Amino acid sequence: MSFKLVNVWNPKGGQGKSMIAINLAAAAIEIKLKPLVICQDPQGTSTLYHQGGKLPFEVVSKIPNEKPDANLVIIDYQASDWKVPKGKVLLMPVKPARSQYKTYADAKKRAEAQGKQVITIVTDANHQRADEMATAKKLVEKGAFHVPASGVFSRADSDLVTIFDPSMDRAYKVKERRKEFLQILGAIFTGMLKEGEGLKNVA
Repeated sequence: MSFKLVNVWNPKGGQGKSMIAINLAAAAIEIKLKPLVICQDPQGTSTLYHQGGKLPFEVVSKIPNEKPDANLVIIDYQASDWKVPKGKVLLMPVKPARSQYKTYADAKKRAEAQGKQVITIVTDANHQRADEMATAKKLVEKGAFHVPASGVFSRADSDLVTIFDPSMDRAYKVKERRKEFLQILGAIFTGMLKEGEGLKNVA
């Protein structure tokens, strides 16, 4: 089975990497794909969710030695990892607060210098802070996706499920949040990745 490979990376912690990884995998299930999440931090959020036993996909802690039985492989990188992933496409979540943004900008510059294709996802912009909203707007104008802060994520987190879980069907604005992840997934599968990109090129 050929697969597409996505790296969710930002050396700054708390940007939403695991939230992006697990909900992107759940979005893949919605369109009949078979995802696999590789959590680079064994104590990370993706692993914790998997241990809850409610995810409809596998989460593993190591890159498999053999080609995985999956259409989409998502690697959830741990914080403080400044080594630019070797995969071609990077998803970079970023909170637009000034202290958070600088790390993202420095890491993005490193990635682009190595010819990576970066998909930026703005998370948790504070609508009461004009500077954050201005940064978020600027990023979106440059092509970034925006996943707003929403109670639906907190509710899903309390049950260790994704926002695509049936138990979330009546959650406030869940349809909008699900649509955002499906749009991100669509961008990934629109000619941005090579078929069958080997995991040996990622480690």
